[in-house]
Formats: sequence, C-alpha cells, structure tokens
Amino acid sequence: MTSPPILVAIALLALLVGAALPVFYQLYRTLRRARTFLETAGPRLERTLDQVGQAANRLDRIGSTFEAPAQTIGPLLKVASNVGLSIGRSGAWARTASSLGLALVPGVIAGVRAFFSRVDERGASADRKGRVHGIEENTRG
Repeated sequence: MTSPPILVAIALLALLVGAALPVFYQLYRTLRRARTFLETAGPRLERTLDQVGQAANRLDRIGSTFEAPAQTIGPLLKVASNVGLSIGRSGAWARTASSLGLALVPGVIAGVRAFFSRVDERGASADRKGRVHGIEENTRG
C-alpha cells in the first residue's frame, strides 16, 4: 500500500483544492460581472469622453475670443491704475496743502485786520485834523 506521508500529502492537497474552489468560483463571477460592466459602460464612457473633449474645444474657442480684447484692455487698465495712483498722490498733496492753509489763514486774517485797522486809524486821525482845521477855518472866516 501507500505510505502514510503520501496519504497526508494527498489529504492536504484535497483540503487545499476544496478551499480554493469557492475562491476561484467567486473570482470567476467577479471577473464576469466586471467584463459585463465594461462592455456596457465602455460606449457610455466613450460618449462622455467625446463630450468632454467637445466642451474643452468650446472653452478653448471662447478663451481665444476673449484673448484679443483682454490684450487691448490691458493698457487701459494700466492707464487707469496710473490715474488712480496720481489721484492718491494728489490727495496726499491736498491734505498737506490744506494743513498749511489752515495754519496760515489765521495769520493772514490777523494781518489784514491789522492793516485795515491802521488805515482806519490814519483816516480817523486825518479826519480829526480836518475837523480841528475846519473849526479853525470857520472861526477865522
């Protein structure tokens, strides 16, 4: 008869085959379902990829139509930026000028008042002299 180690080896091989058969059957079913899915999804994926390609082409055409106006708008935006910077700088200049004006105006007003008050005093003193002279002239005459 056969030796015991051979019987043990055959028993282990039978056990291994018995355990592997359900795994292979499940793998077969999974691969069959994957194949069916790919066969049905393949055309849909191709249509989807074609639509994505068409959309990309449309976006490219739209982008190219905006490219030329964007290049013409670029210098206008630079000019607008420079105008904005100039306005900002003139605002700082205006603040400085107004600060100086506010500091100088009271002094100028005081000087004008002092000048006109002296003119009034001179006119009043000349008027007084004339009255005095006028009285004298009237009394002489």
